[in-house]
Amino acid sequence: MSLDSQQKSILVGVSLFILTLGWSFFLDQMGVTPDFLLTSIGNVRVLELFFSVAFAGFAILFSTTIGLITAYADKDDRTRVYLASIIPSLLASAVSAIIFTNFAQWYPLALFYFGCIPLMIETARLKRLELKNFASIRSSYAGAQRGIQIIGIGVLVTLAVTALPQSSTLYDTFESSLFAGKVVQQLDVQKITADFLITTQKNTLTQVVNADAFVQLRDNTDPEVQSFVQLMDATLQNVNSSEYRDKIIAQVNSQQEKLDTQALLSQIQNRVPGYSELREYYWALSAVIGGLIFFGVASFVLQPLSAVFGSVIYTALPDGRLSPKSYTLPEPVNRGWATPETTPAQPNTGWEAPPEEAASISSQPDTQPAVPTYTHVDEPEPTPATNQ
Repeated sequence: MSLDSQQKSILVGVSLFILTLGWSFFLDQMGVTPDFLLTSIGNVRVLELFFSVAFAGFAILFSTTIGLITAYADKDDRTRVYLASIIPSLLASAVSAIIFTNFAQWYPLALFYFGCIPLMIETARLKRLELKNFASIRSSYAGAQRGIQIIGIGVLVTLAVTALPQSSTLYDTFESSLFAGKVVQQLDVQKITADFLITTQKNTLTQVVNADAFVQLRDNTDPEVQSFVQLMDATLQNVNSSEYRDKIIAQVNSQQEKLDTQALLSQIQNRVPGYSELREYYWALSAVIGGLIFFGVASFVLQPLSAVFGSVIYTALPDGRLSPKSYTLPEPVNRGWATPETTPAQPNTGWEAPPEEAASISSQPDTQPAVPTYTHVDEPEPTPATNQ
């Protein structure tokens, strides 16, 4: 497909507009907001979000957007590339902020997102000139990496700005979810504890039943001994039943409900050093944790996908300008300096250049006049006449 520069910029601009609307929609459907990330610390089930259809759609469209920007970086004039990349993204973000309420809560991040676009463009252009092997995918990866770094800093700043006014509330929420049993319930600690207790009891009973002394009791005909043997066998069988497991789980739940969380918190506050500072600067801690979550997801998912999509788009997108390898040097221009072929023969006046100097003069470039060095050759003097 042959496209001129203007058609190609329009195609890229429309594509970026549609892609930005697409990943904004999926981000809104995920429900990921600054408040969501800040209050999800201690919520283990938030990991299920990264296996949803909405996250898959967001990852694909967002990575395609980054890949298109890095692929188009050196396909056209720099000014046209900047305009075709920034203006459609800005318009699509403005429309998304009006339509999608969850997306609109990330407005402090907009400055960092639009600021990283020129950096991605310049990084991709530079890397394509430097790299020789797999230049398209490596340059797209480098451009995406630079963009992800700037966006990650923006996520960190946005979370910090959001968390600072509500630091105490966020910490109270985290504290209650941690010590009131919500995290414990999400981890199914009751079932884990019940299985541990049952396994311990079963191992103990098995060792007792298989002991040599107990085996000898089975041959004893004493009624009381036989009753003890039957009781041990019934107990071992009962421990392996599902009814006994449910009973142990209920007992663990009842003991947990009797736990005095306030007393536990008081002990932690008195014994853990720096507890008051943790409460005061919890806004910074929560912002850092949220930023680390973004960097982890971006490094393992968004950045590699952006490199792959960027390489594919770079191959499919036609060039709009000459590659540096296609430039040719102009032919040298003869500025009128005489060459050995056009210089007429001069009569011998007694001054001549040595052979090696003559060769060096003819081999000099024709852009400057040659300044040869001459050596004077003395002519033989006539023999004076002698008087006879």
